[in-house]
Amino acid sequence: MSESITPRRFVAGLPLDIPQHWLPGNEVVSSLLNAYTILVPANEAFYIRTLNACMPHVANDALHGRCQAFIRQEAQHGVAHKRYWDNLDAQGYAYRGFERTVDRVVFRTMDRYAPLWLRVSLVSCVEHINAFLGYEFLSQSILVEADPSVRDLMEWHFAEEIEHRAVAYDLLQAIAPRYSVRLLGALTTTTLFYALMIGMATSLLAQDRLLWRKASWRQVAHHFGKGHGMARRTLRHLRDYLRRDFHPSRLEGADDLAAQVLARQARKAPPAVVAMSSRT
Repeated sequence: MSESITPRRFVAGLPLDIPQHWLPGNEVVSSLLNAYTILVPANEAFYIRTLNACMPHVANDALHGRCQAFIRQEAQHGVAHKRYWDNLDAQGYAYRGFERTVDRVVFRTMDRYAPLWLRVSLVSCVEHINAFLGYEFLSQSILVEADPSVRDLMEWHFAEEIEHRAVAYDLLQAIAPRYSVRLLGALTTTTLFYALMIGMATSLLAQDRLLWRKASWRQVAHHFGKGHGMARRTLRHLRDYLRRDFHPSRLEGADDLAAQVLARQARKAPPAVVAMSSRT
């Protein structure tokens, strides 16, 4: 793995006429990634607060610099996804109460009561989840038919999650390298992540009156079953994280995949993403 973390701004437009179900023929995946968008800002803010709290304990200059680059990328993810909330509001979705409750009950409670070593472990595991989700969505070209604006947003985010995937894990090894810490963080994070994602996506589908439609369940079976294979692939990636010799750098082919996406978006006229200066 040859790591290069470049903070970027997502500058592409997100017009309000983006279709409600922006992945044609797959309202389920549209709703899952809309749920992801709703949860991202509070998630990213939690990551940033956790890493900032760790900075006084990081003696390694290289790791300190990588953490700073990670923080700058994550801050931009939160900004960009929150821009898309205007679209969700225009489409009539009710979600802000859920998002505020999650932030207050989950993330702010963690800030207040959870020890720093546990918070870093949570971030390490969720960053692994973000990276393997990005890898699967990009490598399988799942979003190739999506509305171009939303595709750019999601693929930029996924590519950067791949780009900085090792930072939080390496920080965990510097702060609290015990395997039991990683295991506890993995169990907590996996439960919370999938419960919140599925809960929010289910709410969005219910608001669209699509939850009990047979076609929706066929889409679920395709995405998690023989189509995209996300259930099997997710279990494999999670098992990898629990291996004692695990390291995020071993996600084969991921760096080239992310680089291709980011280069394509930078070449657009106008570009979808622009690199930030070191002073920004």
